[in-house]
Amino acid sequence: MGGEDKSLAVTLTNQSKSQPYLAQSWIDDASEKRSESYLLVLPPLQRIDAGKKAQVRIVALPGTASLAKDRETLFYFNVREIPPKSDKENILQIALQSRLKLFYRPDGIKKNASERSEEKVTVTRHNDKLVINNPTPYYITLGYLGDDNKGSFPGFDSLMIAPFSSQDFHAKWHGDTLQVGYIDDFGGLHINQYHCAGSLCSLKGKK
Repeated sequence: MGGEDKSLAVTLTNQSKSQPYLAQSWIDDASEKRSESYLLVLPPLQRIDAGKKAQVRIVALPGTASLAKDRETLFYFNVREIPPKSDKENILQIALQSRLKLFYRPDGIKKNASERSEEKVTVTRHNDKLVINNPTPYYITLGYLGDDNKGSFPGFDSLMIAPFSSQDFHAKWHGDTLQVGYIDDFGGLHINQYHCAGSLCSLKGKK
């Protein structure tokens, strides 16, 4: 969500063919604290009939002016589906919840369509530890980390690196080629290849 956006629309779909559901929506931060001073979801609760769609709007509040202007701020968009009460006894009902990352990007760091901020990420190797440094004002999400295209290193799932920070990953690997996959703003995976010599890994093809 950009700093210039007053609101964003999100479409919710009830995929049940027979039952209506209530959809409860809200925004919180990484500690699950509600962000009622910054972003608001409207309506917070609504009924969606079987097979139908509905929209919620994420509205920017005046408090967003106090957020960091030199980097993105991470929020989470939550949707909890609440099933109708069963008319049968001794039935266990489960309310499922989806939690999606929502990045608030201030005007001063707006990206253009061709910008590849992940190419600024640096990788260094220290024994069995890879240190991945993000010098950009954007959150960088790694979806792949391996020495070839046959699969990530054992134990790697995904990794999100906050702006101007670094993350470590332990890998018993001593090769010279590293494949790092980044997830872009649209959910696509882009693989960058690094050549490693000693402790430094350099992005291939970068001048």
